[in-house]
Amino acid sequence: MSILRQLAWSAFRRAAANPKIQRKAINTARIVDKKMNDTADKVVSVAAKTDPMREAGRAFGKFMSNRDSKR
Repeated sequence: MSILRQLAWSAFRRAAANPKIQRKAINTARIVDKKMNDTADKVVSVAAKTDPMREAGRAFGKFMSNRDSKR
């Protein structure tokens, strides 16, 4: 193992053992988890409101009707 890698690994282990850094990591994980849950709830509500296949069919229908009107 190179000296730089060994020094980096040693610094990482010391930082991971620090209680202040551990608390910060836990708080950050909780914040990220809450944001991900909120985002997932929004995605589910949007997905429940629209039917992707119907929307794709409408878009294709609009494309074909515009194409026919230009001729």
